[in-house]
Amino acid sequence: MKKCLFVVLLFVFFKPMFAQQLVSNTLFSPVTTKQARAERYKYLVDTTIKQYLAEPLNDDNEGLWNEALWSIELIQYKNAYTKQKLTVAWSKAAQLSEYFQKNLLEATYSLYKTEFKTQVSQLMHSTNSVPVFIRCAEYVLRADSINNKTPITSLIKSKFPSDTSVGLKILQSRLSTKKHTTLPPLIDIFSREFLKNQTVVYSLQRSNRDYAGLVIIRKPDGSFVKDSDGNYFHAAQLARAITAYPFYITNGNSPQGILRWTGFGHSRLLYIGPTTNLQMVMPYESKPAVFFADSTMPDIPWQKEMYASMLPETWKNYNGIYESFFAGAMGRYDVIMHGTTIDPSFYKGQKYFPQTPSLGCLCSYEEWDTTGYRVNSNQQQIADALSGIGSNNGYVVIIDIDNKNTPVTIDEIEKYISIAQNIE
Repeated sequence: MKKCLFVVLLFVFFKPMFAQQLVSNTLFSPVTTKQARAERYKYLVDTTIKQYLAEPLNDDNEGLWNEALWSIELIQYKNAYTKQKLTVAWSKAAQLSEYFQKNLLEATYSLYKTEFKTQVSQLMHSTNSVPVFIRCAEYVLRADSINNKTPITSLIKSKFPSDTSVGLKILQSRLSTKKHTTLPPLIDIFSREFLKNQTVVYSLQRSNRDYAGLVIIRKPDGSFVKDSDGNYFHAAQLARAITAYPFYITNGNSPQGILRWTGFGHSRLLYIGPTTNLQMVMPYESKPAVFFADSTMPDIPWQKEMYASMLPETWKNYNGIYESFFAGAMGRYDVIMHGTTIDPSFYKGQKYFPQTPSLGCLCSYEEWDTTGYRVNSNQQQIADALSGIGSNNGYVVIIDIDNKNTPVTIDEIEKYISIAQNIE
């Protein structure tokens, strides 16, 4: 639904940084002009937020409120009026549809870290929906994990005693696992023996996705791409969803782990923009034969052991690297690597500004001038670097390297690349 609304709204209106070099400004996007962005913001605020939320909330006009919730989330619109309207929504949430409940939870999770803890907890106790319960639990845990882990664990057992759904298993694992575990050696996953003879695009992130990560590229021969000055190629990239949901929930942060890069693409969604993107698939989203690029593989169900067979021995017991596997098992799809035409001014004051978050994709910084032409693009640099080595498929590996509250820099990564390059 959100993707459909995304498209509809987009068609209604028509400091170089984070990059190693400027990119041609020949690409044009009508939604990036100064006028289009001003009209777009006015429409979102005056119509989809203020006008739609002025309507009484009931079964007949859930749709208007759903659109308003999405707009609030997209532009991070937060004031006394919207908080009061969310309070109204929460007072009626239990009587409304599961679809509305999920949208309300998503907007609340995105904008209010603790303020609706009581209301969310009430819905968590009353709902019989596993997807709604999971979203409630994640909100309550983020608000106060110390005092809520044990009660939520008990609640799962009492509410869903025979449920074996993937989502509940992941939630239970998150309840029992330490938040931060030791990262296995980066040199092992940078090694030429890992995904041997394949192009590997690494997106190295912080566990706090408010801070930008970094893309580096390993060629099929095991060496890493360098620029014309002999430095390792790198480009900043955001793996944060606007929702800030964890990896296994729809529209959540980009999952860690291995994704298959199946080729280049060009999106028709104007908010993603015309810049060349990387099409990617996760386990379950694609059959094993596609993921392993082996047409001779029989059509067999996915097993965790199949995915684990791709990993270095030192990484096989590291939970984080399996996120893409379980996100796929949960039904997540369309996590790709793309540019952006979203107006960065929506996010002034955010730690990730001027980067723009997505709905769970890897989003690379782009800059557009006031006439709608592209003047800078990390995404195009990534695509050009891959084309420059003759690659049009391979793998993307997303890793949270630590929990520092700073953007990832090439200075902290290149020593591991150099060590990996010198190991035969």
